[in-house]
Amino acid sequence: MVSNMVKTAIVGSVGVAVIILSSTLGWILVPDIATSEAVITKDNEAVYGAWTIPPVPIYLEFFLFNCTNCDDPTNGSVVLNLDQLGPFSFTEGRIKFNVIEKNGLLSYRENISYFYTPKDGERDLDVNVTTVNPVYFTLASLISDNAPTPAIATSLSRLMHQLLADEGEHPFMTHTVREMLFEGWSLQPYVNILELLYEQLSNSTDSTLPPLPELPEDPKFGFFYGRNGTNLGEFTIESGANDLNELGYIKKWNGKSSVSYWNDTFCNMINGTDGAIYPPIVDVNEKIYVFTPDVCRSLYATYEKDTVTEGITGRRFTVPEIVFDTLDPENVCYCSQYSENPDLCFSRGVLDMRPCLLGVPVVLSTPHFYMADPKYVDAFVGLKPNKDWHETHFDLEPLLGVPLFASKRLQLNIDARRYQVPKGLLNINDTVFPVIWLNESAKLDASTANDVNKAVNVIDALNISRWCFLGAGIALVVASLIMLVVYLTR
Repeated sequence: MVSNMVKTAIVGSVGVAVIILSSTLGWILVPDIATSEAVITKDNEAVYGAWTIPPVPIYLEFFLFNCTNCDDPTNGSVVLNLDQLGPFSFTEGRIKFNVIEKNGLLSYRENISYFYTPKDGERDLDVNVTTVNPVYFTLASLISDNAPTPAIATSLSRLMHQLLADEGEHPFMTHTVREMLFEGWSLQPYVNILELLYEQLSNSTDSTLPPLPELPEDPKFGFFYGRNGTNLGEFTIESGANDLNELGYIKKWNGKSSVSYWNDTFCNMINGTDGAIYPPIVDVNEKIYVFTPDVCRSLYATYEKDTVTEGITGRRFTVPEIVFDTLDPENVCYCSQYSENPDLCFSRGVLDMRPCLLGVPVVLSTPHFYMADPKYVDAFVGLKPNKDWHETHFDLEPLLGVPLFASKRLQLNIDARRYQVPKGLLNINDTVFPVIWLNESAKLDASTANDVNKAVNVIDALNISRWCFLGAGIALVVASLIMLVVYLTR
């Protein structure tokens, strides 16, 4: 007959064995297996395939502002009226290529193509839009910024205005949506004017101007001309092999670990992912960073609320107002003139893109100047900022970090002011003139959501199981200790 002491030893041994086994499986082997399956590598065919060619469709909607009373650029008392046209719908195709795996990092380029996919009831791309002339104001801005004296700037600006007028070009223009997006319109009338102005500006200043870029035989301009079928440069990211907590983090862009557009190390930092993948285990107390080449900087989002997409609960992160507030202490490095005079910086809600666009006076903001200084909205009739329509946000599944839904919304504006053009020729109020805004979105479809649900359920089951086994092991050990005490006190 087995003695009580032996029974006690057996119960205790089994309990210890269960604790060791549950700890080994639940906290070492299973996580290692899960980690290895999450790493982006060619050996993980399913993960690698979904990363190189995203299975979730990406949609792109364009909205353009048509100015209905921009016919007299010398009347500065007119409040300009804007009529929003759109959406004009496209889908995106993305394929990563030239992928190189090395030391746990992935280097690649991603080809992005746009396909016109109009929805029922949408207007076609041949509708006309009247808006500010970006080439006119680019020339005016470059003259103003580079002329050695105000007098020379005024003289060159007058010459520019007259030369353009002789070619039928004015501060405002009318083109079709098709031309303004991807097709572009001819810049031939500007070529000789640009070369002449550049030559005179170079001769009249002691400063060294950057060389005039070589122009193609048939130069064109469109806000997205030349972008179709191209890529945003070479990315080098963490595959997860070195640290799963940095999965997707961008280590280099075009071979560099930071950008050089801004006048501060902090603002030049490349932080976060490209917005397509995120590390697992989402912490709602942490900022989530995304590097966007289109805005030449990293942005961050903070947790707002929980959402549900295809039956999956997600954590919604939104880009807060402070991100586009140049006068906030952490953002002053995005204003090149802050140290000279903070009053020269733009007010809350807009980002001057001159430093990374060779001086072209493009200004980015949220659509309809949502969360921006009210003065930008009040400068026009027809702008209606709205959180639901104009906010940038994304929803992440909290365990895997899988994006459930994302919507990136940005507005492209022109810094339209008189610069040094004489008042009799141009007398508009200094303003940030909205031209186009876009909504780039992606949502997890039912099939992919089902796969995510399965993965989450498996991990949840493993978590529950390991705690149950651990609890059973501890209970057996406690029981053996009680049995031992009872045996010894008899």
